[in-house]
Amino acid sequence: MTDDIKKPLQGRRILITRAAEQSHEVVGNIQKLGGIPICIPMIEITGPDSWDECDNAIINIKKYNGIIFTSANAVRGFITRIENTFPYVKPMINLRTVYAVGIKTKETLEKYNIVTDAVPDEYTADAVITMIQESGCAGKTFLLPAGNLTRDVIENGLHKAGAVVDRVQVYTTKKPEDIDSVHLNKLLREEAPDIITFFSPSGVHHFFELIHPSLLDTIAVAVIGSTTYNAVTEYGIKPDIKPDEATGEELVYKIAEFIHNHNQ
Repeated sequence: MTDDIKKPLQGRRILITRAAEQSHEVVGNIQKLGGIPICIPMIEITGPDSWDECDNAIINIKKYNGIIFTSANAVRGFITRIENTFPYVKPMINLRTVYAVGIKTKETLEKYNIVTDAVPDEYTADAVITMIQESGCAGKTFLLPAGNLTRDVIENGLHKAGAVVDRVQVYTTKKPEDIDSVHLNKLLREEAPDIITFFSPSGVHHFFELIHPSLLDTIAVAVIGSTTYNAVTEYGIKPDIKPDEATGEELVYKIAEFIHNHNQ
């Protein structure tokens, strides 16, 4: 077995734009396959400006029939808040129906010993709405811990189906204040990576606020999720890599597959 087969990303430079605290798994998998990760986060995750609405929902957790988590960030923000301020409420979470969008969201819930009752086959808002509607949601009340940029598709869809949805902010996605745009532009012009990865629409938009799309003419683009894919296309770029399963592990696998196919 050759080294190229053992290390399909050997010497390949891969730019990771994900938030620093979320990049460890992707970085590790890239390194295991021989790649060189270059981390320049395009987003930063912080807490909300106020916890008042979230705290009120936590205190009144018994009124909710179900809790909908659309991301690992939502899980971490909400459950950590409970553990730090209202620990007696945590056992009550498992008495609600818990919905998780995506395997990573489910795995994050499991780390907090929260049982997931339902995960849609597709990791999309529409799939969540359909799944909950099929179980009967009219007249029920749901809690939706979310970020400041979370779309309102789920709450609007469930409202139309006769459900009540309380959305509370548990994290904030923003552009890092310390991004060195000069370094980023120099990197892309003089030491261009082989592939750039994007994990969220906000990361895409922050990136293109700093560089011109033409700098990516010779660089492959990899994305996670349809909304991220669509965000990249807004800048006249068609992503080269988009895994069906929206996970970091699957993204790295598809990058390795892409590199292998283009070496033939």
